[in-house]
Amino acid sequence: MSDSQTHLQNIRAQFTKQADAYTRMAQTTDEGGLAALVMLTGAGERHRVLDVACGPGFLTMAFARQCGAAVGVDATEEMLSRARAEVRRRGLDNVEFRAADAERLPFDDASFDIVSCRAAFHHFLRPQRVVAEMKRVARRDGRLLIADMLTSEDTSKALYHNNIERLCDPTHARALSASEFERLFADAGLRVVLRPQTLLHYDVDEWIEHGGPSEVIAQEIRGLLAASVETDRSGLSVRYENGRLRFSHAAAAFVLRPVEA
Repeated sequence: MSDSQTHLQNIRAQFTKQADAYTRMAQTTDEGGLAALVMLTGAGERHRVLDVACGPGFLTMAFARQCGAAVGVDATEEMLSRARAEVRRRGLDNVEFRAADAERLPFDDASFDIVSCRAAFHHFLRPQRVVAEMKRVARRDGRLLIADMLTSEDTSKALYHNNIERLCDPTHARALSASEFERLFADAGLRVVLRPQTLLHYDVDEWIEHGGPSEVIAQEIRGLLAASVETDRSGLSVRYENGRLRFSHAAAAFVLRPVEA
């Protein structure tokens, strides 16, 4: 079995385990944030949208409210089951969810007006392959939306940050810095047309819950983050607020077009 197949199996196991906690996270369900992402793409009623690594489907459904049809794909059946249940609850009839590997999207070339991926690139072993697939299935005049966390441009801080992420969730591959994303897109023949950036804030104990590590590892994570309070070793602005350990990381939403468009 190849490394990528093993990693995909691990992702399925991890996200099946953490489905409840992940689906309840504020950043997963934030309607305002989801609507803002949809607005960035200019999605309209004539557009067909693909949402890659859709998880429980909240962004896919936000697109469905604005466009003609939306398709969400994910590798984890538990996430897709939750997404389908939520679609039925909301009574949406222009959404479908399918199982798929982000490196091998089961769609013809130029099938979608907009192709999105939110909060997943840090899980991809080969992000360049995912970008290439997203570009392939997008129409020549289409748009890509890639939204994800950013790590520090400081290599030592990025290593510290990524180590903490992997302890919490072993399927974390690597968070990229803004400059790494920009090189990734340039190599794929994509140009950035918009790049708004924000800060996402987390309570450490609530964040640890979504990954579900053992208590021994959870304590190691808390120790690494606490050691970053004074010197910001992680680049995560770790601090205590009302006795609670908290941190923040930057996140960016890149709206992209093919260079030739």
